[in-house]
Order: sequence, then structure tokens, then C-alpha cells
Amino acid sequence: MIADLRYALRMLIKAPAFTFVAILTLALGIGANSAIFSVIDPMLLRPLPFPDANRIVMIWAQTDGLFGDRDVFSYPNYADLRDQNRSFAAMAAFTRTATVLNKAEESQALEGVAISSQIFEALGVKPLLGRTYTPEEDQEGAAPVVVLTYPLWQRAFGGDPHIVGQQVSLSARSFTVIGVMPSGWKFPVGEEHIDYAVPLHSMIGANAQNRSAIFLSLVGRLKPGVSMEQAKAELNAISGRLAKQYPDSNTGRETVSVVTLHDDVVGNVRPALLVLSGAVVLVLLIACANVANLLLARAASRSREIAIRTALGASRTVIVRQLLCESLLLALVGGAAGLLLAGWGVDLLGTLGLQALPHLGAIKINTNVCVFTFALATASTLLFGLIPALQVSRPNVNEMLQQGAKGSTGGLHSHRLRALLVISQVALSLLLLTGAGLLIKSFFNLRATNPGFVPDRLMTAGITLPRARYEQDEARQIRTFEAIEVKLTVLPGVQFVGGVDPLPLGGNTRFSSFMIGGAAPLPRGQHSGATRLAVTPHYFYAMKIPLLHGRVFTPNDNKTAPSVVIINEAFARHFFPGRNPIGQEVLLDHGPNDARALAIVGVVGNSRHEALNTEAGPEFYLPFAQDATRSLDLVLRLATPHLSGLDAAVRSAVHEVDKDLFVPQLEPMSNFLATQLAQPRFNMLLLAIFAGLAVLLATIGIYGVIAYSVVQRTREIGIRMALGAQRRDMLAMVLRQSLSVVLIGVALGLLAAFAGTRLLASLLYGVGANDLLTYATVVLLLGAAALLASYIPARRATKVDPMVALRYE
Repeated sequence: MIADLRYALRMLIKAPAFTFVAILTLALGIGANSAIFSVIDPMLLRPLPFPDANRIVMIWAQTDGLFGDRDVFSYPNYADLRDQNRSFAAMAAFTRTATVLNKAEESQALEGVAISSQIFEALGVKPLLGRTYTPEEDQEGAAPVVVLTYPLWQRAFGGDPHIVGQQVSLSARSFTVIGVMPSGWKFPVGEEHIDYAVPLHSMIGANAQNRSAIFLSLVGRLKPGVSMEQAKAELNAISGRLAKQYPDSNTGRETVSVVTLHDDVVGNVRPALLVLSGAVVLVLLIACANVANLLLARAASRSREIAIRTALGASRTVIVRQLLCESLLLALVGGAAGLLLAGWGVDLLGTLGLQALPHLGAIKINTNVCVFTFALATASTLLFGLIPALQVSRPNVNEMLQQGAKGSTGGLHSHRLRALLVISQVALSLLLLTGAGLLIKSFFNLRATNPGFVPDRLMTAGITLPRARYEQDEARQIRTFEAIEVKLTVLPGVQFVGGVDPLPLGGNTRFSSFMIGGAAPLPRGQHSGATRLAVTPHYFYAMKIPLLHGRVFTPNDNKTAPSVVIINEAFARHFFPGRNPIGQEVLLDHGPNDARALAIVGVVGNSRHEALNTEAGPEFYLPFAQDATRSLDLVLRLATPHLSGLDAAVRSAVHEVDKDLFVPQLEPMSNFLATQLAQPRFNMLLLAIFAGLAVLLATIGIYGVIAYSVVQRTREIGIRMALGAQRRDMLAMVLRQSLSVVLIGVALGLLAAFAGTRLLASLLYGVGANDLLTYATVVLLLGAAALLASYIPARRATKVDPMVALRYE
């Protein structure tokens, strides 16, 4: 074996051009696979960093409303599910929250989670320092405590080992630090920025007894031996009883879904990663077909050598082993080069998809990736090396010597095999190119989608008033935000200032149930629902959301004025078909047995609130002065795209109203649209890169086969031209041979594309999986590449000198 490897190395060194092309081709195929595997490994294959992570599950309500099978729960419903089940060792509830860390040198905005004390038992993770909070500390009225995450402890407190027991100011309220979680811990797992955890009861307030206030996500740890199906059946039984017991709030919430925490985290990116994984496998197959073609040509040119060795007594096993050693060396060197390319590929993934994938920071070339790479290299050795080795090691020595005597470089069977490899390359390339074309068209459709507002020259900043000073004073909340708007409106270069809660495409949603005035009464659990937003009077001007009918809010729509509401076009079309909604009433569910009558005063255009690829549903707007909260997202419409010093001016204006308020850096509204486009852009770019690589490899493969065929048929072409054949006849003959193979590949590729692109359906927007224009475009593109690859060697065939060709032998 060692002797074979030494001989193989000498043979490869003697053919540097062949060796370089083969290694580069393999490196591209193996490197692309290794780069994608480095993404799949931490996201889909590696378990979450919790003990017995397969027993940790997420629990969602299944409803017919806006959130489908991923709806959240109220606190009373969570408490009943927690106390009445027998399937869970622990069940916890959580909701996202935010605060400001007040420090003398510089305050900073923090993102955190309010979680029930059972969360730590459910996840099975102990703190690095101190302790977690007890059930007694997770009660209304308990002293405020906080658990810090490792990144915040390092960033804001310099990793102080004595931090436990210290007091920190969060939104002007003093909290006692009782613990620090270990490095890598964060919850929810899919979130990249979690700075702290506080007891859930500190966020619940009056909603502790309100079953209609749904805002909690649930996580649980199954008891040993309990399956998810058993747990789901038990929770469905409890939910069914609650629906009968509390029909006003729980009707339509009789079922739940139970999924593993791992599946819940990767659910959104799994389809894209599986599609990309399939794409790189196809790229590797195309690369292997290319190398197999190179090896066939090289082995066929050595047929005389192999025949002589066979005649001298070498067995077929020895010949195959010798040729496989050459393939193995190519694969190992190609694998090493592929590993280097994979490292660059991971950096490229970070550039292309920084906001598109969770845990992107955990993606790196590690031991698993190295093992995968060289396992792939070894497997590809068998794939691209065995067929040529078996082909040229057949024992018909007389035929091989005759072929060598004629100066031919391969028999009829090797021609068919090389043509079959080219056909497979063309078919696989067309499949990849079609998928990339569909994603490209889908991305541009999404980018061209009208969000319902004008994001250009629009800046946003979220302001949250400290709970300690503003919690119980709604009038003060309204006065403060009105004063801030007045200050900001007079800033140079600012045209309009509005406020909204929550911000469209900002990741938050408020959903409220209601009835239409004059409609037949229904049980409260059967009331309709829609997205609810609170806005200040100039919000629609700042966002440039068009007014279709009626009027917008004015400063007179305050707490003492009649309650009013503005609806969007989708709301009007759904609930007031064919009639004017102005002056009609919406009966908003206000309390357990109370409805608040709102007079419709205007209809505005639809705007995308949930996501850019989700059609606008029914939405209604309330005046902020009649629906105040402590948080408001300010939106500033600027006169020019770039206004220097605006951040400092906004901060100064807000501090004139309240010097203790934290003012985050202004963010362009276009950034929120860019976040919506990040995942589709990532999918499109990566598949387009792989498709381009596949077309390049296929083009090289076509060129190689045709060029080799021309060299092989030099004597034949010379004879034809000596007998009177014209150059155009030779050109047509070679092109006909090439394009007939390409057309077969295109036909097979189209069949594969019609079947395979259905897997892309969940990733597409505004285009069908069988879009004929896309198919026609990719066929023309691939056909043009194939024609170019065929024309160059075909043109060379027309320049053959008959006398030189006849003397060739």
C-alpha cells in the first residue's frame, strides 16, 4: 500500500495541470459541504446545553387567531396547567422585558426576561455565583431581586466576584443581585441578547387574575418516562375543562401543542438549512462527476500502460488499488484545501447572514467539522475513483492494446460513461439554478413589497418611563410623552414626530378582542380579534400612512373626550363590507364583564405589522391619550436623509422633560425592513452561490469532455476534411454531439426541478414553485453556458490540418 501511495504521488506530480484542477474541484465541493455542516452541527445536530435537554419542551396554545399554533397564555391559565398536570417535573412561564441600567458614568439599555422561579428547575442549570430566586421572592410585594447573565456581569460590572448582594438601579428602582448565571446561559434560547432575569410577579401586576391578558410563554421538563403525546393529551384535557369553566376567556383555547425546546428554537431556520444542505450535496456530486470524468480521461490515456501491466501478471485488484490510491491522495489534499475554504466560508456566512440565524456566534470549524470533512473526502474517493478504476481495469488486454495502437484514448463504453456524467452534471446544475432563480425572484418580490408606510428619512427611538415613578400615574405618562413630542417637533430638520405602541415590524404585538356595535351578542370567548396600536396625533403624518376616509386623531381626543378609534382598510373590508364604517362603533373588551364603546372616526391604509411577508390583517388604532402605557416608540420624519447631531439633539430635548430618562440611539426604520429581509437574503445568496458554482463546474465538465473528444477524434476529423468535409461541417458535428448530451441533461433537470422545487414552497414569496418564466430563464442561461463550453473545442476542431492529423499516428 505504501509503495502504491508513493507511485500515485509520483504520477500526480507528473501531471500538475490535471492534479491542480482535480484538487480545486474537490476543494470547492468539500469546502461548501463543510461550511454548511459547521452551521448545521450546532443548530440541528448538537443538543442544547441543558441536562436531559430532550425532556425540555415548549408549550403553546393552539387557536384560530393571529398566532395559530404558537399562541401564549394568561397567568391564571398557566397556574392551572402547572398545578393540575402530572406529566411535568416542573413548568415555568416567562415573558420578555426591558429596562435601563442606571450608572453614574453611563446608563445602558438592557433586554431581559421575567420568569417564574420554576424555570431554573425546568432547565436544570445552576448559577455560577450566588443563587436563583425562591418561590417566595416570586410573589407580589416581595423585595426586588435580579439574576445577571454572564455577558452583562462581565460587560457592566467587570466580572466583579463580589457582585452578589450588591444593589443595582434598574429603571430608577433598586434591585439586589442574588446570582450570576454561567457563560452560555440565556433564555429564551433563540434570543441573542438576554442580560438579566427577574421574578415573573414583578411584571404581572393586575393581570394575576385576568384570564384575558395573554402574554406568557410556557416551558416545562417532562417527568422520566412521560412522552410528549401523553403530556399533550393531559394538557388538552385540562384546557378543555378550563374552556368550559371560563367560556368568556378560554373558548377556542381548548388545545395545546407540545414541542421539544430544540425543535422550537430551530423551527424557523430548519427548512432553509435543509434546502442548503441538499444544495451543497448536489454541488459535491457535480464536483465528483467532474473529477470522475478527469480520471476516466486520464485512465483511458493510460490504457496501454495498464494493459502491459496486466499482461505482465498484475491482477485487477492490484490495478484498482493503484488507481484508488491516486484518487485517495486527491481526496485528502482536496479535503484539506476544502477545510481551508470552509473556514473562509464560515466568515462569509457571518457577513451574509449575521441577523438571519440564531447562534451564529457559535458557528466555527471544530473537531466535528474536521471529522466530517475527511470522512466526506474518503467517501468521495469511492464515489469518483471507483468507477474509472473499474472501467479501465477490465481484463480484455487485447482490446486495450489495440486501442492503444490506434492512438485512441478510450472505447465506446467510456464515451457513454463520460456522457452520462455530463448529463448528470447538467441535470443537477439545472435543479440548483432553478431553486436559486426562484429564491432570487422571491427576494426581489419581498423587497418590493409596500410596507404601508414610507421608511425613508424615518428614525425611531423607544422610550420607556421608569416603573418606580410612572407606574400608577397615567396622566403623568401622557403629559411626559406629549411634552417630549413638542420638544422634538421644533428640532431643525424634523418635519413630524409621532408615537406608537407597538412599533410596526418591531417584533411586538398587542391583540384585543371586540364586537361590532349593533351585532348580535356572542359569548366573550367567541368575539373577534385584531391587532391593537396606540398612537399619538401626528403618527400617521410621520409614517405617511394614507388617510382613506374620515379624520386622524387630534390633541382633543384625550381622556375626557368620547372614545374614538381609527381602523385600517383590512378591518373595514372584513367587518364592514360594502358600507361606510365612519360613525359605527367597536365594542372593545375592556374588563371581565365590561365593554368599551369606540366610535370609528377614520380609515387608514394597511401597513405590515407582523412581518413583511405577511398580509396586513385587521388593525385598529387608539389615541395614546386614551390608551396610555409607559412605553412608546417615537418616529421622526426628517426633511433630509442625513441630519448631523440629531442623536444629541433628541437626547437633550428628552432630558429637558425628564433628566433621568434613558434615550437610546436613533435607529432608521429601514433597519427593521432590513431585518425582515435578512433571512430571505441569506437563503438567496447562498443558494445562488452554490448554483453558480454548480454551473461553473458543469461548464468545465462539458468543455473537458468535448475538448478531450476532439483530441481523441483528431485522426477521424483529418480524414473527413481530407475527403472534402468543410469546417462548418466539423463545427456542426462536434456541437451536435455536445448539445445532444446537454439537452438530455436539461430534460432530466427540468423533471427534477418540477418535483424538487416544491420543497422551497415555504421559503418563497410572490412566486410559485413552478414559475415558468424562471424555468425558461435558467434553461437559457445554462444552455448559453453549455454552448460556450462546447463552441471553444468545436472551433478548435475546424482548425485541424488534415496532413498533420494523418501523420499524428
